[in-house]
Amino acid sequence: MTFWEELNSIKKMLLILAKKIYTARMAILVFKQLCYMMIVVVVAFVFSKKFKFANQEISFVSKTMLYLVNPCMLLSSFDIPYNPQKIKGLAVMIGLCFAVHIAMMVTACIFIRSRSPEGKELDGIDRVGVIFTNSGFIGIPLINGVLGKEGVFYLMGYLVNFNILLWIFAPLALGCRFDIKKIVFNPNVIAVVAGFILFCFPGTLPDILSKPIGYIGQMNTALSMILLGMIFADFKKGEGKRSLALRAGWTVAVRLVLCPLAALAVIAATARLLPMLLSSVEDIRLMTVTAYIAALCPVGMSITSLAVVFKKDAHYAGLIVALTSALCVLGAPAFIYLAQILGIV
Repeated sequence: MTFWEELNSIKKMLLILAKKIYTARMAILVFKQLCYMMIVVVVAFVFSKKFKFANQEISFVSKTMLYLVNPCMLLSSFDIPYNPQKIKGLAVMIGLCFAVHIAMMVTACIFIRSRSPEGKELDGIDRVGVIFTNSGFIGIPLINGVLGKEGVFYLMGYLVNFNILLWIFAPLALGCRFDIKKIVFNPNVIAVVAGFILFCFPGTLPDILSKPIGYIGQMNTALSMILLGMIFADFKKGEGKRSLALRAGWTVAVRLVLCPLAALAVIAATARLLPMLLSSVEDIRLMTVTAYIAALCPVGMSITSLAVVFKKDAHYAGLIVALTSALCVLGAPAFIYLAQILGIV
């Protein structure tokens, strides 16, 4: 082999390596952001154990997140100059995320099906858990860290679907009555509607309002992870629940493997249609990546609250939240990398 042939061979190898690194950049970014967030969770866990924080402290932080910090974060994301293309993009995003949720519902109903009466009691928890991800407490700070304010804007399309479908599907899955007030008066839904109205007005909020709202919204990442650490620290293992470990393992696999594959299939199928609806390639990329990251999040913490409200096994619900939250650090970047290799996101 001549010198020039060797040089060309090295050049090709370097180009292949550079291409692989370029393809993996988003997965690496997601992994790094999740690691940063999990460090805060660990610190909060140790701190909570040390000072023996319990339900009262958890309830305070949870309500602060739900009724103050998250709504401010959402409002802040809408506080941008009016753009008709963004309105159209948000409408398309709502449709895309609806399709993703339907795909995950079908996956849950097919793969979570017990024969025993005891198993059927937990089917509802598992199905709600694998469909409705932690797109608020983990999704918002993760997408904000990876994609910035633009990504959080499009995440609204996912959260609208989440909050409406959760309060339709969850009561049915858990054998209870559907209550439309839970949708209408949900703080996130109210914040999205208020933010949308704000976005449609010309100009942006004056600094006297936008700055305080922004400061409160910026607390989202740290406070979300602190809350997660406090919940893990207060986790109590139920008695006689060792037999549920295998079931929990299967539920984790459905949430972190099968549902991401179903979501990826939907996004891949719709990817060809999006350029017909939107002209901005960057907006299309933001939408697909945002929708997929939200679908990759662990089981939502809302399942533990729902289990308590509907008198189901809250300890088991807490177990699948904890397991999926821990394993998501590896699972989410892996699926982002897969989606990039396939050229879908």
